[in-house]
This record gives sequence, structure tokens and C-alpha cells, in this order.
Amino acid sequence: MGIGLGIFLVVIGAVLSYGITTDIAGLDLDAIGMILMVAGVAVVVLTLALMMLRRDRTRKPIQDDSDVI
Repeated sequence: MGIGLGIFLVVIGAVLSYGITTDIAGLDLDAIGMILMVAGVAVVVLTLALMMLRRDRTRKPIQDDSDVI
């Protein structure tokens, strides 16, 4: 879900920054778009980092149980 949210933020930010050419009094759509794109990239990077940390990297030794059939 985090990766999807990050991509969504990047897309919305790109649309605001590059796709909309109207001027709204009191709002800088280019700045808002850049902020959303940076936030989206940060969400993707943090999500990938957390996924890598949560991954179980320990290996359990194989036990030789001669009693198990």
C-alpha cells in the first residue's frame, strides 16, 4: 500500500506541477506539485527500506531427526 500511495503522490504532483497552467491567487501549484513529488518518492523509499528490514534473513539449521518418519 505504501508504494501505491507514493506513486499516487508523484503522479498528482507531476500533474499539478507540469500539467496545469492556470494561476490561482495565493497558491503556487508548481511548489505544491514539487512537494508532493518529493513526498511520494520519500514514501516509496521508506516503504522499500522497511520491507527490506522486515524480511527474515536468518536461516534455521537443518536438524537431522532420525525419529521422524
